Amino acid sequence: MSKHGSFLSVILLIFLSFPFGVNLQGEPSLCFAQSDSVIATIPVGSQPIALVYNSTDNKIYCANWGSDNVTVVDGAGDSVIATVAVGNYPCALAYNTTNNKIYCVNEFSDNITIVDGAGDSAVATVTVGHLPWFVVCFNNKIYCSNWYGASVTVIDGSGDSVVATVEVGDFPWALAYNSTENKIYCAKRESDSVAVIDGAADSVITAVAVGDGPWDLTYNPTGNKIYCPNYYGDNVTVIDGTGDSVIATVTVENHPWAVAYNPFNSKIYCANAQTDNVSIIDGGSDSVITTVEVGNLPRTLAYNPNNHIIYCANRNSDNLTIIDGPGDSVIATVEVGDSPVALTYNSTNNTIYCANAGGSSISVIACSPPTAVEEDQENEVIANFSLKQNYPNPFNPTTAISFTVHGSRFMVHRPIHTSLKIYNILGQKVKTLVDEPKTSGKHEVIWDGKDDKGKEVASGIYFYQLKVGEFTECKKMLLLK
Repeated sequence: MSKHGSFLSVILLIFLSFPFGVNLQGEPSLCFAQSDSVIATIPVGSQPIALVYNSTDNKIYCANWGSDNVTVVDGAGDSVIATVAVGNYPCALAYNTTNNKIYCVNEFSDNITIVDGAGDSAVATVTVGHLPWFVVCFNNKIYCSNWYGASVTVIDGSGDSVVATVEVGDFPWALAYNSTENKIYCAKRESDSVAVIDGAADSVITAVAVGDGPWDLTYNPTGNKIYCPNYYGDNVTVIDGTGDSVIATVTVENHPWAVAYNPFNSKIYCANAQTDNVSIIDGGSDSVITTVEVGNLPRTLAYNPNNHIIYCANRNSDNLTIIDGPGDSVIATVEVGDSPVALTYNSTNNTIYCANAGGSSISVIACSPPTAVEEDQENEVIANFSLKQNYPNPFNPTTAISFTVHGSRFMVHRPIHTSLKIYNILGQKVKTLVDEPKTSGKHEVIWDGKDDKGKEVASGIYFYQLKVGEFTECKKMLLLK
C-alpha cells in the first residue's frame, strides 16, 4: 500500500473507531470512553439549587432553597452526614480554602450563614445587603452581590466580619474574580453594565457597558479576559482584564445565560436558554467555533479538569449533556433527577454532583477517566501540543491554523520537530506548511488554498495534520469557492 493510501486508511479508521459521532463541522471526537453514568441518588432538602465542593474534607454542600438548610454529603460514601439550619431561602454557596469554611447566602434573610467545614455546624451569621444572590471567595475575602441592595458586601475571611460595602448600582447579579489583576467583576442585570472592583481597595474602578441583560461571568486567565453573556442581547461581551474595556462582542444564540471556561484549550462555553444549545467560543480569536445541541433549557455548565469534559445541566429535559472539550461534540446524555439546576466537581473522586431542584435530590455521576495520552500530557513527561480549528471555516481563499507546542518539564526551551501538512479527501498530500523544529509557545500558519506547486486547489474537504514528536492530531476544514 502506498503511503497516501496508508494515510487515508488512518483517516477512515479515525472516523469509524469513535462511536460518539462528529461535531457540527464533521470533526471526529478524539477523546474519551463513554463511561459517564449515575452511580448514586442522594435525597436532600426541598428545592436544592446550589452546590459547592470542600476539597479539604472531600464533602459536598447543597443549599436547599425550600427547606432553609444545607445538606452535607460525604464525598467518599455519597451519603448525607449532616443537615445545617441556615437562613431563609439559601440560594448560593462558596468555599474558602484558606479557613475551610462554607458561606451560604440566604436570599430573604439578607444575611450569610458561615458553616465550619470540619464540624459542619453554623459558626456565624453576617448581615449583608437586601436580597443577596451571588457569592465568590478570593484572597481570603468573600464578595456577595445584593440584588436589591445595589451593592457588593465584602467579608473578611479571617474575622468573618463585613469590611466594606461597595456601591455598584442597580441590580448587581453575577460575580467573577480576575486573579491576574486582583479585580472582581459584577454584572448588573438591569443596568446593562459590569462594575469593576479593585480587590485591594474594595472600591469601584469603573463600569463597563455591555449588552442587554448581563446574566453571568467567567474569567479566561490565559487571555486575561472576562466573558459576559447578555441574556436579552443574544451575545457575549468580552472585556480586557487589564484595560477594562470591551474588546469584542460575540454573537451567539437566543438568551445566553451561563458561561464556563475550559483552560485546557482556552475555550468558552455559552449555554443559550431559548435555543437549547451551547455556543463554543475560541478564547484566542473570540469567535464562535461551533454550536452543539443539548437538552431543553440548558441552565448550568461545569468543567472537569481531569478529562476536559464539559457538563451541561438541562433543566427542562431532566438530563445532562456531556461535551468533549477537545472535539467539540456531544458524547453522551445522562438522565438525572427532576429539574437539574446546579453542578459541582469532586476532584478527589472524579465525580460530578448535580442538584435536581424538582426532585429534592443530588445525582452523582462517575466521570470518564483520562486516556493514557492525557495523563502523560498532564504529568508533562513528554512533549505535547494543542491544535485549534482553522478560522474561518469554511474559507475562501485563506484560512489560519493555530497550534501550541508545549515542551516537557525537562526540555521546555528545546525546539521540537513539528510538521503541519494538508491532505485532500483521498489522503494525498497537498501542501506542507511546517516541517521544522518549533519552540514551545503558540504558532499560527496561513494557508492560501494552494498546493506545493503554487496551484490553487479545488473546493472541497481537506484535512490538516499536526505532528509534534510522537504525537499526531488531524482536523477537517472546508474550502468553498
